[in-house]
Amino acid sequence: MSDNNNIIIEFPSKWDNSSINAINFYDRCKEFVSSEEEFYEITKTSLFYYIFAIVVTCYVVIINIFLFCNYKNYMFKRQCRIYYICLMVGSLEIISDSFFLGVFYENYSCIIHQITTAVAYPLYYVSIALIIIKYFKYYYKSQIAYFSNLFEFADASYKDKILNKRFLFKVFYTKISSKGALKVLFCYIIINFIYSILLSFFNESTYSNGFCGTGLKFLPQIALIFIFLFIFLPLSLIEAIKFDDKFKMKKTIILFSILHIIYYISYFYESGHPNITCSKLVQYIPPGFFVFTSIITSTTLLTLSMLRDIIHINHQNKNLKSTFKGMLEFLEDKIQFREFGEFCRNENCVENILFYQEYWKYKRLFNKTERYSLNDPLRSQEMLDVPSSPIATSKIGDYNTSRGTILSEVTSISKSHLNDNTSVKGSTILTNESSKHANNNKNLIETIEKEAKTFAENFIGRKAIYEINIQHNIIVSINEKLETLMDEHELSIEEKIDEYYVLFDNAYKEVTNNIYLNSYSNYVHQKNKESTDPNKSRESKITNMC
Repeated sequence: MSDNNNIIIEFPSKWDNSSINAINFYDRCKEFVSSEEEFYEITKTSLFYYIFAIVVTCYVVIINIFLFCNYKNYMFKRQCRIYYICLMVGSLEIISDSFFLGVFYENYSCIIHQITTAVAYPLYYVSIALIIIKYFKYYYKSQIAYFSNLFEFADASYKDKILNKRFLFKVFYTKISSKGALKVLFCYIIINFIYSILLSFFNESTYSNGFCGTGLKFLPQIALIFIFLFIFLPLSLIEAIKFDDKFKMKKTIILFSILHIIYYISYFYESGHPNITCSKLVQYIPPGFFVFTSIITSTTLLTLSMLRDIIHINHQNKNLKSTFKGMLEFLEDKIQFREFGEFCRNENCVENILFYQEYWKYKRLFNKTERYSLNDPLRSQEMLDVPSSPIATSKIGDYNTSRGTILSEVTSISKSHLNDNTSVKGSTILTNESSKHANNNKNLIETIEKEAKTFAENFIGRKAIYEINIQHNIIVSINEKLETLMDEHELSIEEKIDEYYVLFDNAYKEVTNNIYLNSYSNYVHQKNKESTDPNKSRESKITNMC
């Protein structure tokens, strides 16, 4: 019934009055239109939607073409290429189905729509879930499983804390292979496909043409979306939080979850409100619009992210420097640092790279206090945003490889850092308000003592969780100094902070020396060898491929 004159608009003459889908659409919208022409208008598609759909399709196709040009890349292999193939196929199927459904709404085959979604939705959503779990799996192997052979001298409490930590998807990390997961996915798709075919024999609306709507016939697809949004994504976020705070998928999962909840709330809201679906708004933003935005998001956050990492690593590996300074610049790069960490895991030396990472995290405790004393606001911000590598300080010093040995170069870096910042003791702690100064320093020293003790327990000595290979006299010196600082009451807080600041510097010098002479040299040699022989197989270096 019209909102304007309470006149019932007759069933449109151009529509098939024997089609159950057309009748359902008419009954749904007759109260929201004022003329027969308006019925025809709300089933049309705007030029904006045509252009938007074409742009999205081109974007997905181009990104995937570039990605699959790197089909043999070891990073792509490691993350399971078939997952990305499934994601691409599922995305393109959903795009084409949504586009043709919107453009040919009055004539589009509902059985094709049913079958396409039955196949495309599992391909799309399950492949996203498997890609995320694959990231989890490699991080788990790198940070957890690898260390099971390092705990010979560790206390039982450490073993329980690390090896028996409860992970929600641990079964996928330890018992289910990529091939096994794909078999389950394909079996589910086959069952879904058979269900859709059988449904066409019993449900009249399924084998009709035009005005395809939702309902119980789409229960598997709707259930899959709800499981993905409201079970998998929250659980994956909880899982990501259990890993190190530098785990790169954490922010991706948060952003992905928020955006998809918005997309599908909008999708179901629009689909469930006739006053919207029966208005001219659907010419521009039909429910399929939000499906397109979902595909844009997944392509950008997963496929494009993988492509960007591959291109970046390939480019950087062409310019690898075999010098110590080159190694420090190399470790400044987050993507290269992550890949080098994976290389170290395969080389059984990951404790060194973990020490390197945690050392600079420990140093940042002191840098936070420098905002009280640095006159230059740009320098102050620079110290607040110290990266997870020493390159920020290395840029201050004068790197000259002719100065001598690697160890003397590291020493010059440390001295340059301390001198340029005018000493942690004093100028970096000063504040105009003495009471606030005392409270800040008291809180700071408590934090530093706790972190220093944890750092030593993790890396220094034979009972350390991730024991590093350094000289015995350095270990003794650190432990004795740490014990002295814990019991010392005559030193001022500023003096203690100064001592804690340099506590692990000698260990750092030796670890970076070891990384350079062993892991980094091997890495550079391997990459140079691969650049001269691009067809060299890497299968022996990377396991669990698909």
